Amino acid sequence: MFREQVEVAPGHVIPELRDFAVIVPVLPDGRVLTMTGYRHGPRRDCLGFPVGFLDTGETPKVAALRELAEEAGLVPARLIALRDFVDNGNQRGGHGHYFLAAGCEPSPGRLDDAAETAALAALSMRDIAAALDRGAFGVIHQVAGWCLARRHPAFAQA
Repeated sequence: MFREQVEVAPGHVIPELRDFAVIVPVLPDGRVLTMTGYRHGPRRDCLGFPVGFLDTGETPKVAALRELAEEAGLVPARLIALRDFVDNGNQRGGHGHYFLAAGCEPSPGRLDDAAETAALAALSMRDIAAALDRGAFGVIHQVAGWCLARRHPAFAQA
């Protein structure tokens, strides 16, 4: 059995994979807020969206709203639950909850946290497609979030 303990900043250890939420935030102008930062799994900087673990007793929706505020400083006009999936078909490594956050506006709440050092950028759908083509995404959960969000009817209205 392979097991790692990774400290991403002093005192910030990545826990075992557990239930998580992935949020694709769409701004009022139709651009999508992305985050680029180091991810230990692929061992490189990767493009993605706000994502985080559910805290004990927290619902996926509450976790998604919290992570969106903490990581991106945004609040959505509408938060749409897309789907949820088990992370691994042969083992239950985690349960992913995917959301489309439409009409996102700035709000207080972004954390100044050493473990949250990702750079934010608002990208067009074309820019995200090009990023996918060049391998900028390194985590399948991020790609799944994008694919689920893009096919949702509300995406065009976000």
